Amino acid sequence: MIHDTIIARASAPGSAIRGILRISGPHAVTVVETIVENCPLTLTLSQGERGRCNCIDTQIVLPSFPPFPAKLLLWQEGHSYTGDKTVEIHTIGSPILLDAIMAALLSASDSVRLAQPGEFTLRAFLSGRLDLAQAEAVLGVIDAANDADLKTALHQLAGNVSAPLSAVRTFLFDTLTQLEASLDFAEEDIPAVSAEQLQRTLTESLKQIEQLRQRIAKRGITDGKPRVVLAGPPNAGKSTLFNKLVQWEAALVSPIAGTTRDYLEAEIDWDGIPVVLIDTAGIGNETADNLDAAAQTKTQELLNRADVIVYCYEETADGRRQTAADSHLAGTPAHKTISFQTKTSNESLESLIQEVASLLRQQPDYGMLPNTALRCREALTSAGESLVRALKLTDASLNALEIRSAVNQLGLIDGTVHTEDILDNIFSRFCIGK
Repeated sequence: MIHDTIIARASAPGSAIRGILRISGPHAVTVVETIVENCPLTLTLSQGERGRCNCIDTQIVLPSFPPFPAKLLLWQEGHSYTGDKTVEIHTIGSPILLDAIMAALLSASDSVRLAQPGEFTLRAFLSGRLDLAQAEAVLGVIDAANDADLKTALHQLAGNVSAPLSAVRTFLFDTLTQLEASLDFAEEDIPAVSAEQLQRTLTESLKQIEQLRQRIAKRGITDGKPRVVLAGPPNAGKSTLFNKLVQWEAALVSPIAGTTRDYLEAEIDWDGIPVVLIDTAGIGNETADNLDAAAQTKTQELLNRADVIVYCYEETADGRRQTAADSHLAGTPAHKTISFQTKTSNESLESLIQEVASLLRQQPDYGMLPNTALRCREALTSAGESLVRALKLTDASLNALEIRSAVNQLGLIDGTVHTEDILDNIFSRFCIGK
């Protein structure tokens, strides 16, 4: 099936000024020649400059319609998105007309069929034009609901996920190659990997893997949205602020301190940035109550994982700020903490919204889509466990087995190592034509 010529509509459904059909495969050029007027595409493609797209203005001739104009874009094998010979037909965006063109092409040759969902990107991956993380980024670009999602997908498509993973994998693979060569060809004059060199390689690789794993964990369990955490002493107005920001009575509000014990979260748009807003239990409420103690522990965990902390406080009657809970913020970076005075006569949140948004935009973009993060988390954890075991071993053969396991786990992320199940899981989420 991978050698079939496939066709699909590549433009959005419905009527438009222009519609696009994409044909890719070994017979793409010859089958399109059957519907164009006196236009030798094979000759045009062969005479074109390699690596460049050839563009032709022509007329399409179908039995049921008068000739109509079209622009053809042609790519040689090895230079298209899929890596195969590819033709795009850009013409009038009439669904009836586009369906008629596809019907004519499908009837022109038994070697042409309709593309399956994600098949163009799957071929791009199998031909080495994209790695697996970049292929997922294509879907991320298509499905992006806002500027932040699109930016993350584009960064991943540019390779900012693949590059650090590839560097670690190459580093380990080079050591593995030398280690296995010294074991397999012991009689040859091949330098053995010293215990010190092996220790350095394993330690450094484990350090880089752990950094990557923590970078993913920081973005949360289910998605890559930044986390804005409301914190402060009990009864400081956090839940009231939470309700104002989410614009509905999501949190229970009471003058009784300690009303909020479990945390609440909601996804909101923060000045154009999609974030997870989290309301936490009041910190600094030292008590023997086991439930309160658990709430304090959970709040501290959320603070450690926050991208921005909004520290809510109110001034006392004599004009002094509440400070009882400040010690709980001692371990959090000051550059991501914003103090906000609640219970004031000024009800506007505009300055707070702008200040938090500015802080979010200054922070580094981790550039990883949620589905990629899930795959990365599992693979990095397994790779790290293999390297930890290798550090405890003294037998070179066993070391090689553990390093190879780590290399293979890292390969699952960029697709250097892949299975049919992994590919089905990723590409089944695509639409036809992509």
